[in-house]
Amino acid sequence: MLSVKELNYIKDFLSWELLMTKKCAHYAQQEVDPNFKGVFENARQVHQQNYDSLLSYLQQNSSQGTQGNTRQQGGIMQ
Repeated sequence: MLSVKELNYIKDFLSWELLMTKKCAHYAQQEVDPNFKGVFENARQVHQQNYDSLLSYLQQNSSQGTQGNTRQQGGIMQ
C-alpha cells in the first residue's frame, strides 16, 4: 500500500506529465517547421506514455489495495 506522501508524489508527477503533454501538443500545433513540429510531437508522445504508465500503476496499486493484499517491506506489514 502506498503512503499518503507517495500518493501525493504520484499525483504531482501525473499533473506535470499532463501539463507537458498539453504544452508539447500546443507547440507542435503552432510550429511551422516540420523538424521542430516532429520534436514537439515526439516529446508529447513520451509525456503521454509517462502519464499513462503512472496512471496504470496507480490504478493497479489501488485495485490491489482494495483486495486486502498486504506486502511486507523491511519486516513490517503495510
